[in-house]
Amino acid sequence: MLTLRLQQPLWTAGRLTAGVSRAEASVAVAQAQWEESRQQLALRTIGAWGEWKAGEQRLLALQESVRTHQRLADLIRRRVEACLSAEADAVLAQGRLEQVQSETALARAQQVSALARLEQLTGRRMGEPELGNLSIVPVEPVVELSRSLERAWENSPLSHKLRAQIRQQEMEVDIRKAQLMPELYARAEHQQGSFSATGPSSSNRFFIGLSATPGAGLSAQSGIEGAISKVEALRSEFDLGRRNLIEQVTLEHVSAMTQAQRRSGLENSLSLTRDMVASWDRQFLAGRKTWVEVMNAARELSQAQTALAEVTVAYVVATWRLVVLVEGVPAVMSGLGPPALVNPR
Repeated sequence: MLTLRLQQPLWTAGRLTAGVSRAEASVAVAQAQWEESRQQLALRTIGAWGEWKAGEQRLLALQESVRTHQRLADLIRRRVEACLSAEADAVLAQGRLEQVQSETALARAQQVSALARLEQLTGRRMGEPELGNLSIVPVEPVVELSRSLERAWENSPLSHKLRAQIRQQEMEVDIRKAQLMPELYARAEHQQGSFSATGPSSSNRFFIGLSATPGAGLSAQSGIEGAISKVEALRSEFDLGRRNLIEQVTLEHVSAMTQAQRRSGLENSLSLTRDMVASWDRQFLAGRKTWVEVMNAARELSQAQTALAEVTVAYVVATWRLVVLVEGVPAVMSGLGPPALVNPR
């Protein structure tokens, strides 16, 4: 005897629809997780570039400081040989020169380390000449912080992921509830042969019926309650993620504004310090300033140059971290809104 059977659900209390929606939500979760990893990689890459660029600018400032201290050391050595200055002044100048040379070597090592980290993050061989031919310009941050916060959460991969996870878990609740309800189905059967009859025979039958699989005991109801608890937990995580992102964007916004103000002040300070160093040199030769004052002025110039370099890079990094958080990586890479991350000089 051979029996062929075809059964089609007519009504499942929403179980099939919920299953399809759950599968679609699973795809959305995977996509959002990929976007989240992409955003984190972009932020880390910007930070690594900032470390390398800050090291480069610090190194340039220290190299200029080495030349300044070398000039002063040569000057005081000639004066000592001419018996116009004490030997202690030459010792001070040589000590300051060696100190700056040591700081230069340390800055070089830090720059090499940052370059290695940047190459690891990008997966590309990026030599200093290649990076030297590129410049990353700052992006003016949005003044309206409230608008930035809304756009950041709207474009956030974390927001997309949590929304999809909540949807996925809600569909799980619907599926578990639907399992408690009977399923209405239509079934068609074709039978060839029979145990109760001899000779060839066949018959066709059509049924409409109900079936249910409620599970063992109260396990189905417990499963529903557990799925509902997971939905509530995800909603709490959604609220927490929003607050954390608001805090992160606010801090980046404040950092960008603060670095912009500091940069303006340090530029003025550096200009005044350069004038002071030149004036101190002339006054020393005229006998109005001591050698210690001249050396201290040279050190202040080096410190001002280094501080300006670090603040300038920190400003660029803060603005780009902000634009990645607010606009999202796809918008940055496609050139929408802000300029491309790396622009040829």
